[in-house]
This record gives sequence, C-alpha cells and structure tokens, in this order.
Amino acid sequence: MARPAPGAERTVAVLELMAAHPDERFTLSEVARRCGLNKATAHALLSALTARGVLVRHPDEKRYSLGPRLVAIGEAARRGYTAADFVPPVLEELARTTGLWARAWQFAGDHIACNAEAGVPEGVRPSVGTLRLPVAPPVGAVFMAWADTLTVEAWLARAASVEAVPPTLDALPVVRRQRFAVMLASPEWRRLSGALPSNGQVGSAGAAPVEGETRRALLAAVARQRLLAVELDDSAGYRIADVIAPVFDAAGGVDLTLSLTVVNDRELRGAEVRALAGRVVEAADQLTGAICGRIPDVG
Repeated sequence: MARPAPGAERTVAVLELMAAHPDERFTLSEVARRCGLNKATAHALLSALTARGVLVRHPDEKRYSLGPRLVAIGEAARRGYTAADFVPPVLEELARTTGLWARAWQFAGDHIACNAEAGVPEGVRPSVGTLRLPVAPPVGAVFMAWADTLTVEAWLARAASVEAVPPTLDALPVVRRQRFAVMLASPEWRRLSGALPSNGQVGSAGAAPVEGETRRALLAAVARQRLLAVELDDSAGYRIADVIAPVFDAAGGVDLTLSLTVVNDRELRGAEVRALAGRVVEAADQLTGAICGRIPDVG
C-alpha cells in the first residue's frame, strides 16, 4: 500500500478550502487554522502555489484566493473522464442484481436522452440512440431538483399543462431530500418513455419512438396525471414505472441520472420501492465517486 504524501494532502486541503468558498479570500493565519497546519508550513505552501499561479495573493489585503492557472487545469480536467465513461459496468450490475431495465440519461438542452442501458426487456425497443424526451414537467425533475431558480422557472414554463406545475413544485424538495424520484406508471408515460409499444401490450414487438402530435398529446396527458410520487408509504401499494437518481459532478450539479424501469404493472409495496431506490442511489453514488463529484447538502 502506498504511503501517505503529507505535502500532497496539505495542498489538496488548501485547494478544497478555497474551492468551497470561491467568494472569500483567506489570510495566512486563517488557512493555517482551517487546514490544521502550522504557520511556517502554511506559508511555504501558499508561497509555492502563488508562485505557480495556482493561488493569487492580494497586494494590499495580503489574502489568498484561487488563481488563474486553475482555469486551464479545470478545462483539461473537463476533457478527461466523465461519468458516462464509467456507466456501462455500473448499469450491467444494477440490471443483473435487480432484474430490471437500467438506463442512464444525459441532459442536452431542451431534452434528455438515453446514452446507455442494460437489461432491456424482451420485446421492448432499446432506448440508446433512439429515445429523446422533451424536458417539460414532470420530465427532468431529478435534473431540476438541484438547478437554480431561473432554470426551474424556465422549465416550469414549458409544462404541457398548468396542472403539472403545483405537484411538480411540491415534489422537488422531496427529490432533493431523498436523492431519488419515483415515477408512477400510466400507459401514456410508458409509451412516451419507451417502455410500452404502440399497441399497448407489454412484451410485444417494440415500436418506434413517438414524434410530433402524438408526443405532444402524450406530454399533455402525463402533465395532468401527477405521476411523481411525493412520499412513499411503506405498507401501501404502488404501480411504478421508474426510479431515478442523480449522479453529481465536481460542482454539485447533476451530471446525468440513472433509472430502473419496471415494464409490468405488478404492484409493489412502498418498502420495496424504497429498496429499489436505494439500489439506484447506491449506483449513482458510485459514479459520483468515480468522477470525484460532490453530493450537495440537503439544505
């Protein structure tokens, strides 16, 4: 096992302190105290990082903050591995251990697209490269649960029915607290999300993704159906379609989402649904860790 590298650990501690408080500047004493360093060590470290542009020192205030060299470093890091690179084996394991259809979804402007999947049910058309869902409430709730106010407002304005707005707003804080969302089943949602062929019979030959007027009609129907389950009663029965959890990037934003899809209409107890959600959250957290992402505080 590799021995600890105190110098590297101290450097990381300083950078994490600065990154966690990007609008603040720190004195030598504050850095030393908050990073558990003596002043001599802190001074040597801060001087070295400043000399290389990793930190900057204000000439009058004598306070330190993150430096311009990190912009280039961050851009290089952004071009490196992403969560999508680690997705396939995680989905394979999730599908194998649950017996369900596991998918990964990426947010791309005005829609979300399936970019990986495992355990595709017999008779259902694969989603990768074919399925794109418009981001309109309740579609995209897990992405929006951690978004800023303006982004959420723009998303709500795209609702196919005003009836979707109040229940969606009620659901967002619950999604943040639980770190998962549950979509209840309806024929319209199954058809829209690719889990039900056009003839309405689960297990028959998969149909092409819906487009045009058909898709708009399905979105309007889904918007009126209150499919986001806000709270789960462990003893109650639910017919669910999807359980969805977020994968976070280094800034604490949602990079992509993972989902487990149930394509039959069997009823599950709330406790069973919660257990499935735990599996999805565990897989999502594994991916968050793989890309050194940060799970945001609930508050």
